[in-house]
Amino acid sequence: MNVVSLVQHRVTKWIVLAMFGVSIAIGVNQFILAMSIVNGTSMQPTLHDGDRLLVNKFSFLFHTPQRGDVVTFQDPSDANRYLVKRVIGVPADRIEIKDGKLLRNGQVVTEPYIDTRIEDGDYGPIVVQKGTIFVMGDNRHRFASRDSRYDTVGQVSVKLIEGKVEWILWRPSLSAHL
Repeated sequence: MNVVSLVQHRVTKWIVLAMFGVSIAIGVNQFILAMSIVNGTSMQPTLHDGDRLLVNKFSFLFHTPQRGDVVTFQDPSDANRYLVKRVIGVPADRIEIKDGKLLRNGQVVTEPYIDTRIEDGDYGPIVVQKGTIFVMGDNRHRFASRDSRYDTVGQVSVKLIEGKVEWILWRPSLSAHL
């Protein structure tokens, strides 16, 4: 084998290997894991503006979202935007907000992840429809979260769900204080 054909062979191997690696990375990003960045304060105190999240896209292939899961989903009013919220209700749940408290199926829900009563007033009751979930942001201050209580989001179709938030990979606000 001469030098030129040896170089061509090695370059070809590297190109094939690089293409394989890129294909695997794209496949993982599309179907298994993805990164997402929080834009806004609707999930405070749990998530903060700028947090980098690892989203498990594979999780909901085998089961449906559960109460308490933090999920990302396509914004029903803007197909180019994704929202991150907490699952509050699943199909057949009766959701109501009364006197600053969340009630699910007539029982007050204990929410250790929030830092205030719900300030947006009373809501419902409504029953979560089949094939949908009811979501809310953890920031329960007045007008802090655009979620299932508002017509622009409403009950979210499970078909719009991208995945379950598994980890905060990086929180820029903590880095700034180091």
